[in-house]
Amino acid sequence: MTVNDLIALSIVAFVLVTAVIEWLSGRSANGARTANDWKMAGLTVAVMVAVQRPLLLLTIGLVLTQLIPGSANSLAWLDNEYFWPTLVVFFCLEELIHGAGHYFAHCRRPRQRWAQAIQAVFKLSHRPHHMSGDDDRGQLNVIQTFTNGWLWWFIMPNYWFQLICLYLGLTEVFLWGTAIKGLWSAHTHANWNYDLYFHNHRWAWVRKAMWALAHVFTFPTQHHHHHGRGRNSARNVCGSLALYDWLIFDTLAIETERPKVYGWRQSERERNSVLYRYFNLDLGKYLTPAAPQVRPAKASTE
Repeated sequence: MTVNDLIALSIVAFVLVTAVIEWLSGRSANGARTANDWKMAGLTVAVMVAVQRPLLLLTIGLVLTQLIPGSANSLAWLDNEYFWPTLVVFFCLEELIHGAGHYFAHCRRPRQRWAQAIQAVFKLSHRPHHMSGDDDRGQLNVIQTFTNGWLWWFIMPNYWFQLICLYLGLTEVFLWGTAIKGLWSAHTHANWNYDLYFHNHRWAWVRKAMWALAHVFTFPTQHHHHHGRGRNSARNVCGSLALYDWLIFDTLAIETERPKVYGWRQSERERNSVLYRYFNLDLGKYLTPAAPQVRPAKASTE
């Protein structure tokens, strides 16, 4: 088993245990999750572990071997001699790159049609991540952590960054950095809202301390609002470091209660077909219609 496999399976194990706890507690019942939600989660996790991560790592290895011969493990000395500062830099860079890709999937439509087409791929690939339960009773569930369309793993630049670092020999940095990032992301997708206890605490200094921490780290309720159907659904795009939401993307939203409604509205086909959710690439609705071609008027002969 490779390090890549180990980290993927450890995070999947945490997600599965948490999902079972949520299911046993009744938080996934009564329309909070549908049968197709569970099927979608199983499909995305299986493909991620068996296909997407190994294929991406293989592609990176083949390309870098041709472009930069001898680059494999060339940065292992950083892993061995400067582990802690390298880990911090890796984590911060990976989260920034992830936030940028995620922000692009949610930001306003660009003017250029070619950019609209690229963004449309991001939007459609990310859309399944925001489908929760039925249209009115859906809830966020930890299994949503990995739920995306089939292209998401191939187009998000942070996944390439992670595995390039692994190829270059930052094995321990990759292991710990990806584990911390993955587990924190899973906990913000879980149906937990422990941070509200501190946001609404009767002591002012506790509320202020929690408010300050929420400007640095992403807590569950912040990400719940990203999955809510309301004014914050395009905010809180960073899964771990809210610092970037605050200072770079201007997408920070801190609320003191849960969202009223979760999940984007689903079309009938999305509700009924897991394969359609996963493979849908109908980009049309995300593109500005092309301006009609107007033929020049013929010159008058009169």
